[in-house]
Amino acid sequence: MERGRTRRVGALAAVIALAFLWVVAGISNAVVFPPTSLAGALVRETPGDVATFFIELLGHWALRLATLGALAGAVAAGAEALVRTAAPERPRPFVAGAVLAVLSGLAAAVEPSEEISPVPMALTLVVAVAIYGVAAKALAASDDSHETTDLGRRRVLKLGTGGVMAIAVGGGVIGWFVRRLGGPDRNVAIADALVPARVPARPPFPEIAGLTEEITTPEAHYVIDINLVQPTVEADSWSLPIMGEVAKPFELDFSSLQSEFEVVEHYSVLSCISNEVGGPLVGHSAWRGVRLRDVVEQAGPNEGVVDVVFTGADGYKDSIPLEVARDPAVLLTFAQNGEPLSREHGFPCRVRVPAIYGMKNVKWLQSIELVTIDYQGYWMDRGWSDRAIVKTQSRIDVAGDDGGAKVGAETWIAGVAWAGDRGVSAVEVSTDGGGTWEPAEVKEPISDNSWRLWAFRWTPQEAGSATVLCRAIDGEGAVQSAEETPPHPAGSSGYHSVEVDVG
Repeated sequence: MERGRTRRVGALAAVIALAFLWVVAGISNAVVFPPTSLAGALVRETPGDVATFFIELLGHWALRLATLGALAGAVAAGAEALVRTAAPERPRPFVAGAVLAVLSGLAAAVEPSEEISPVPMALTLVVAVAIYGVAAKALAASDDSHETTDLGRRRVLKLGTGGVMAIAVGGGVIGWFVRRLGGPDRNVAIADALVPARVPARPPFPEIAGLTEEITTPEAHYVIDINLVQPTVEADSWSLPIMGEVAKPFELDFSSLQSEFEVVEHYSVLSCISNEVGGPLVGHSAWRGVRLRDVVEQAGPNEGVVDVVFTGADGYKDSIPLEVARDPAVLLTFAQNGEPLSREHGFPCRVRVPAIYGMKNVKWLQSIELVTIDYQGYWMDRGWSDRAIVKTQSRIDVAGDDGGAKVGAETWIAGVAWAGDRGVSAVEVSTDGGGTWEPAEVKEPISDNSWRLWAFRWTPQEAGSATVLCRAIDGEGAVQSAEETPPHPAGSSGYHSVEVDVG
């Protein structure tokens, strides 16, 4: 059998085996999909300059492309393995499958999740070897039996390729739905907050079509992390050790976390450091949990502690200074808007620090360690800010009617503004490209850490293109920076601008 045809057969058989692995990994938390495990490891270990370059160039498509690259590599490995293990004149698909199983096992071994179990993983790989071997043998036999008839061979290969692609696509679709509909069992009891977060009575505020909802649902809230496949952590087996430089290390489970400490609930903004000026990677929800300060103080920090280090189930690690951890607004949270956290937002427990960007709000929390060094986390090693203080930001959601306005006719300009734990005291709007500024109406905030909706009633006086800008003033009186900077290394800055056609 020619090497080219052998590679083709090996690649097609690999696609079938990979579809099987994808489905099983979607069904069982104990099994990992080797290509995504390997791609995730490469993402975690990528040098800082390289990672930052690709993130700035491709945004979060960088992760998707890493996945596609890993899948392409797995298919190529399936093709090459069949060639390299072939005996004279004939391939040996089960030998090739065994080689691929070893490589897949090594790829799976770098997965940081504690949910992965060696026995189910090994059994799954054995079945995958069998599938690869049977598929390769059948495809090779079909190819050989029609060597004398080019037309027949083409038909066989087309049928084989079509069948393989159908299985692969079907398996991928099934796996996608399994992952979407699966996840952890979130049917868990959550404690009531001693003082629930409530929306206070406030003066009326205009209802404006297109303006962001004041409270962000979990489904509408942005989700960003370094994972190609998010981990699944069950509450009944979850534990949280508090260790390191402490006098009394101890461990919590999901029940004791809620019963041993006062449960509180706060509205606060969560913003991604990768958010561009005017971008959507920000949300505002009610987060329920316990004060990190209370947990840390029970452990008794030793003298000289500098940072509190958090580790997630996905292997992601980051830290905040001990002084920040003692802020009563910093929570170990288990609920968002009165419901258990979703898988995407870190079920069963995550960190919430209103003053800093989301990259330090570690999800799927697995351990807390107090250390005497300035610990540099995943993104710090890649050149991003260690302090990561949320900058004062404002965004235009509505500018006229469908981006247009009429001379002499009133219209709305509206949006949201936030400033971490400093709050927002005012918002100003310019309709002449920053030449003059006027105060906007701002809605009373729900809490000190909430964002504020704002609105400005505008009557254009001249036809043409108007450049509309907004800027916020934080609770300490500092005006939002006009300097335009990219998200790396400390969050974007500058004024959001929108062009409005005035006719």
